[in-house]
Amino acid sequence: MPTNKYYHLEQSSLLSSLLFIERFAFYGLQTFVYNYLISDAMNLYGDDAGELLLTFASALLFARIFGGLIVDFLLGPKISIIVSCGLQILGILLFMQKQLGMFYLGMFVFILGQCLFSPAILKSFGMVYSSKKMKLDGAITLGMFAINLGALVAPKAFPYLELASTFESGFTSCIICFLIIIGLSFLIKFRNDSPGEAIEKQEFGNRVNELIFLSILAVFLYWLFEQLLRRSIADSNYSGFRPEGESTLFNMLPSLIPVAGYLLFGILWNRFKFSPLLKIVIGFGVATITIIAAILTMANSQVDDPKFMTAFLCLNFTGEILIVPICMSLVLQYAPQKLMGTYSGLALAIFGFLSMYIGNKIYEGIGDGNYRITTLISGAGFFFCTLAALILFLLSGKKETASNRLDEF
Repeated sequence: MPTNKYYHLEQSSLLSSLLFIERFAFYGLQTFVYNYLISDAMNLYGDDAGELLLTFASALLFARIFGGLIVDFLLGPKISIIVSCGLQILGILLFMQKQLGMFYLGMFVFILGQCLFSPAILKSFGMVYSSKKMKLDGAITLGMFAINLGALVAPKAFPYLELASTFESGFTSCIICFLIIIGLSFLIKFRNDSPGEAIEKQEFGNRVNELIFLSILAVFLYWLFEQLLRRSIADSNYSGFRPEGESTLFNMLPSLIPVAGYLLFGILWNRFKFSPLLKIVIGFGVATITIIAAILTMANSQVDDPKFMTAFLCLNFTGEILIVPICMSLVLQYAPQKLMGTYSGLALAIFGFLSMYIGNKIYEGIGDGNYRITTLISGAGFFFCTLAALILFLLSGKKETASNRLDEF
């Protein structure tokens, strides 16, 4: 059994590094794969290529529930990470064959690899912090910092470093990233030092399943109303924040705010003990207040003033930071170790695919011109979630131990 007092810090940093490298490769691949599909190598029309990549992204998000099952019942987290990277490398090699049939096969293989990775990493976090579950909020938040950092850096780094100067070099750069992950994954170590785990589960009894269900429901509802809100405000965005704007530090604020926020809150959760349920209450409360900022932004969209959109973004991502990683942390804190991957995959599939799918259908059903109605629907949804979470928090008895007194509900 490892006795290193820095065990949790080292393993958390390692897992976050794996997340960063994987996201760096994934978003790096996105920078050139569309051009690859419409190039002479594949000869697809632009609309066909866009539809193909949209189908690919949707299938990838939905497949994670099956990946979680494989992680739990077949491979285990460490082997799953290695197999995941191996499958993604094989998928990229199939992409490089310059045949549409091979590209389809490569998509299938790549999705198989992708659906294993996130549940395996999340289960690894849960196993590493099995004896320090109150620290898991900070670890998951810093993991999401790594994800957002990879998403921010890759689209800038790939063109700047000429990693994708040709399609072959771009694919090769992604393969190298996955090979690095395979090498680093051998450094992952788990230790069984949680003798109180059985007592804890006995104390909560069947309330544990209720907490897991409520955590997944909370993150689903948040992303459902968030999808409506983002679609509503998309056309009101400050021109400098739009993709076609100049690439300056100020114009990168929409990407920098979540990166800085996840880093800051990840450090705070590691330093201070703070009830997870209270974080969620505050998060939904902030999301409700965000509606006011969204309405002001839409009302002043003709002015094209960045301060309204900046205020909206700060409030919007504060709500996200207080809800999404905390709910995922609660799932891992109370899920049985043998089902951590399954519950993680279920949560990722529900809020990554189902909430966005339903949100888009609702928005399209109401109509693009009725963005104020969809904004108010989002506000009402956030307000309802705030009240529900507040009631649960107040029913939990002692506020400072809300997360550890679920059986008092």
